[in-house]
Amino acid sequence: MTKLFLATAVLITTLSSNCLASDVIQAELPTSVELSNHDINRIVCPGPMNDLIFSQEKAMTGHFSGNNGFIKFKIEDFGDEYLYADTQSELFVVCNNAVYTLLVTPADIPSVTLRLASPNGDTFKENIVHYQKMPLEKQALLLIKEAYHGNYPTSYRISESTRMVPLSADLEVKLLQVVDVDGVGLRLKKYLTRSLSKKTIDVNEQLFLSSSISQSILAVSIENHTLEPNQSTMVFVVDQKERVQ
Repeated sequence: MTKLFLATAVLITTLSSNCLASDVIQAELPTSVELSNHDINRIVCPGPMNDLIFSQEKAMTGHFSGNNGFIKFKIEDFGDEYLYADTQSELFVVCNNAVYTLLVTPADIPSVTLRLASPNGDTFKENIVHYQKMPLEKQALLLIKEAYHGNYPTSYRISESTRMVPLSADLEVKLLQVVDVDGVGLRLKKYLTRSLSKKTIDVNEQLFLSSSISQSILAVSIENHTLEPNQSTMVFVVDQKERVQ
């Protein structure tokens, strides 16, 4: 059930699972990425995909259709064993008439999806349209749901973190991700919260109403309110950037 506490302007929701999002790649900024060296990798463009440019000698293959590009590394078969690509390559993606430079390292990881950000001049307009005529509490709910499913529009700015936040002796709280919605004034912070207690504990939203988290909190969402020893849960906090002092 969803509850809205007007006194503290904190929107509280209950979730049941979590999925992490891929980073969003900016145009004209060389970016190092890891791609699977054995599975097909996907690149998502915020507009039509125009071209994929790479060196054929680097054992990379690729094609594109619509707003998607697909990259795969060649695997050499020596009969009794396979040789997988491990050499870094440059990949230039022409997306919506902007050029994205990827410094690609093939790695023994599952398939990767990369999302390309719109050129900076368009992000504000896209975000404003995305949230147009939507009440503030519904804006917060939408942003939390997008973070929960790991499905962000490419106009969002996403940065990763490993910062630890001291909130309680019973909890280890680590900031994983910060998502900025430019033009709308919303920011989401995603935390991994692990129980350090030797007994079952309850985790409530009020614990995160702390200046260590933010001074302009709009919404708090906790995936699992009850934690067994060493069990973890995801926590999502939305704040209003304009109110930050």
